[in-house]
Amino acid sequence: MSYAGYDVNGYHFHTTRHEQSRLNQKTTNTRVFTPSQNGMDYYGRIEDIYELTFHGCKHIKSVIFKCHWFDPEVTRQTPNHRLVEIRQDSILPGDDVYIVAQQTTQVYYTSYPCKIDAHLKGWDVVHKVSPHGGVPVPNKEDYNLNRDIYEGEFYQEEGLEGTFVIDLTEAVTLR
Repeated sequence: MSYAGYDVNGYHFHTTRHEQSRLNQKTTNTRVFTPSQNGMDYYGRIEDIYELTFHGCKHIKSVIFKCHWFDPEVTRQTPNHRLVEIRQDSILPGDDVYIVAQQTTQVYYTSYPCKIDAHLKGWDVVHKVSPHGGVPVPNKEDYNLNRDIYEGEFYQEEGLEGTFVIDLTEAVTLR
């Protein structure tokens, strides 16, 4: 069986063909991300969605995504800002285009608005998407910035000008 859309891991995915056929589209659900065991991160877009049925003593069903994978060697990362950039015109060499649906998470790619700067032209920023009905669980990496290697500035606003007074002399009685 093939599908135009599939829900898994709290995400709603579509094929690229389905998304391009929608008039006045306001969302995109075709972009995927998966980490690998070799430390590489793979980014792509869904071309087709298939449900495979294996017959035997038990009927086992598995859903796989056929994806256009971008070449992970053509990825830029800025660890200080946790910024990942990909080139959508790159192609992962080889024939390994399938992934089990449960191994994916959804991402969104944003192109830079500046089309003149050669350093930015053709690059898209990757944004990880939270699953529907949940927010990402914070981890230690979210709170541990190494000040020795962090190149940015730490900024803490001092506060607003003026004063703020709370008068606690009047007691309020609830009846």
